[in-house]
Amino acid sequence: MYIRITKNQKGDAYYHLVESYREQGKVKQRTLLSLGKVEDGKLEQLAEAISKHLDTMTAVEFAKHVDVSQTYLYGPLYLLQRMAERLGIEKILKQIASQHERLTFDFYNIVFSLIASRFIRPMSKLGFYEHILDRLYPGIVSSDMDLQHIYRSMDLLSEHKEEIEQSLFFHQKDLFSLNVDVVLYDLTTLRFESTRVDQGELPRFGYSKEMRSDCTQLVFGLLTDTDGIPLGFEAFPGNTFEGKTLDGIVDKLHKKFNVRRFIFVADRGLFSPKNLDYIRDSDGEFIVGLKMATLEENIQDNLYDISRFVFLSDELAIMETTLDDDRCIVTWSKSRAERDRKTREDILDKIRQKISSKKVSSKKFISNTNYQKYVLVYDDKPPVLNQAAIEAQARKDGFFGIISNVSARQMSAGELVANYKQLWKIEDAFGEIKGPLKARPIFHWTDSRIIGHLTLCFMAYLCEAHLTKALREKESMLKSKSIDKGILLHRSLTAMQALEDLNSVLAIPVKIKNQCVWVRTDIPPNATELLRAMSMKIPPKILMQKSEM
Repeated sequence: MYIRITKNQKGDAYYHLVESYREQGKVKQRTLLSLGKVEDGKLEQLAEAISKHLDTMTAVEFAKHVDVSQTYLYGPLYLLQRMAERLGIEKILKQIASQHERLTFDFYNIVFSLIASRFIRPMSKLGFYEHILDRLYPGIVSSDMDLQHIYRSMDLLSEHKEEIEQSLFFHQKDLFSLNVDVVLYDLTTLRFESTRVDQGELPRFGYSKEMRSDCTQLVFGLLTDTDGIPLGFEAFPGNTFEGKTLDGIVDKLHKKFNVRRFIFVADRGLFSPKNLDYIRDSDGEFIVGLKMATLEENIQDNLYDISRFVFLSDELAIMETTLDDDRCIVTWSKSRAERDRKTREDILDKIRQKISSKKVSSKKFISNTNYQKYVLVYDDKPPVLNQAAIEAQARKDGFFGIISNVSARQMSAGELVANYKQLWKIEDAFGEIKGPLKARPIFHWTDSRIIGHLTLCFMAYLCEAHLTKALREKESMLKSKSIDKGILLHRSLTAMQALEDLNSVLAIPVKIKNQCVWVRTDIPPNATELLRAMSMKIPPKILMQKSEM
């Protein structure tokens, strides 16, 4: 048995503990344990730690006690433990636990474990209890919990949802100087694997953005700042119309977060005179997408008149006017025009196929109301395409409008458009919450458990959003430096890619005589980059030493 030094493609050198053995008369080698980078002095650290706490031994004796069949998840726990400290998650959860004197379980330990599980392998609470809990590194997470305590923790999260949001908001505001003047808001739907509507007010059938009309759902509203950092959320019954969700959101901003001035940015689904009046009456300002097609014909004629626009380039033009007392900014872009044209052609291709395959004249042969405007239906002959409607729609390609009550002194037209375009960060948040974090399908049925589950997912996404922000800031800094040096950077690293690599960092208990030494495996480059972006130290190779009982 000996120490071998190997190098990867980048030229980085690593120590490995290698054993020679015979197989069918031939001498072969196998790697028993990776001992870290040569330049990091990991071999010396390992020897020093072992010699400090254990009797002197040979490498052969050491290798005999390495049990690689016992491995525990360590990497994501190490990162998230420090994220929970920095973001105030640990502080508020322990405060909540202290308010319940008769609590017989470790509330913070359970919730932290569940947050970590969203990044390791998101599944139901029962699945976590049966398949993940015993694999978590015991130096950070205790597996001493009952399933009933996990469900009880969901109830506590629901009970203290408002307190949690408020505490996390002010903690971040003090620590990171959050800019909450501009607040992004949007809605999505989250489905249940159920059709029952008798156990709570939230699960209801409604218009599903996931196209799952066979399941009940709820409407999930999310507030973020312009960096995509979540500020709070609201849950509404699954049959709630988007425009009716504003009342509670505006009150939340003013009362809970003590925001005196905010600019509310939302998509066109929330555009209605009643909603805008509500924001005005609440001393709020707004930047909202404009449903131009719903306006009177004479107003539309002016908004779609390209001769009134100022061309900022060959591919972008802008025009500002007023609608009642509000500013109205309309833009035209060549790329949007091409996208609108292609979308319409795809729709027309589907209609042509339907017309050619349907020999009956029926007004219902096209169920989508947005498609019906492109078709003329007759009682005595087959339906045909409405060329006049197609040409009229083509003249609107590339135009997009927003409406705002923010004064020109405070924001230029270009700044209003730029702030509105930040809404993609909300869509990105929904993609992460639904996708990697798997907030849906929801496997809880009572409103209390549902809100507890969403609060858990909210805290998990809060961690991811800060990781994403740190990576973007680091990438921006490196890109600025590389441009000066003429260096081409590699593809951007996402937080979930780095966390996936971090999941491969394990803790291995090495048992020697009456001692147990916990050794971590190597940290992949992407995970190392994430830790450095968060200004976190690389954990030592030796995690813990303790006597066996």
